[in-house]
Amino acid sequence: MHYGAPRGMRQADPHVSRRPLSAGVALALAIPAIAAGPAPAEALAPELASSLSAGEITLGGALSVTGRLTSAGQGVAGVPLVLQGNPYPFRGFAPLARATSAEDGGFSFTDMRPDRNTRLRVIGEGSPGVTGPVLEATVDPKVLASARSLGPGRVRLILRVRHAITGDGRAVSVRWFLAARASHVFRLAAVTATRELSPGVTYASVVVDPPVKRFVYRVCLNPPWERAMGLGATHRRCPEASFVIRRDAR
Repeated sequence: MHYGAPRGMRQADPHVSRRPLSAGVALALAIPAIAAGPAPAEALAPELASSLSAGEITLGGALSVTGRLTSAGQGVAGVPLVLQGNPYPFRGFAPLARATSAEDGGFSFTDMRPDRNTRLRVIGEGSPGVTGPVLEATVDPKVLASARSLGPGRVRLILRVRHAITGDGRAVSVRWFLAARASHVFRLAAVTATRELSPGVTYASVVVDPPVKRFVYRVCLNPPWERAMGLGATHRRCPEASFVIRRDAR
């Protein structure tokens, strides 16, 4: 079907249709096309990259947080930065240290010594603000173990652990497992209790009659501060009796 003018209606003057209205229409269509492109603010949005010098340290050890603040691939200098920390049990971030980005946008926070598992991030206080990634720092307790011969058939085993102070110093059970040096079977030799020498220092000892002259031993306990430190894979209940380990786990 053809859609023309109805009968009785005056046909439009063909000269009118030649007026340059199409230029105005073209201009109106071109404006949205320009506005749809990336805004300058988006193109210059800053990016903050950061990393840890070590993802896992022993209590008392130090780590560093370093990174770079950039915009469109170029370093951004002179921006005030804040290192924030969120220690276990992860109830929120708080400022730990401050720095300013260098000429190339680089920055570093050194000699950070968390006493428990801690999440870290860097915040830019410039305008617009920018937040770096959350970094996971794992802190292991510092374990000192020793053995001292008391004569034939008597050996004193000593365990001293430095750990996060959680306010709960109650005594817990300690299980001592012994094995001949070439064996993979650890047998339960004794169960004792811990005591706190001072806040953050746990002590335990036992006198055992080792099965052979050359032996190895393992100690297991589940203290209140356990979940504040170390990798999640280490948070297992202690064995109740003898156990066998793989050769590569020794």
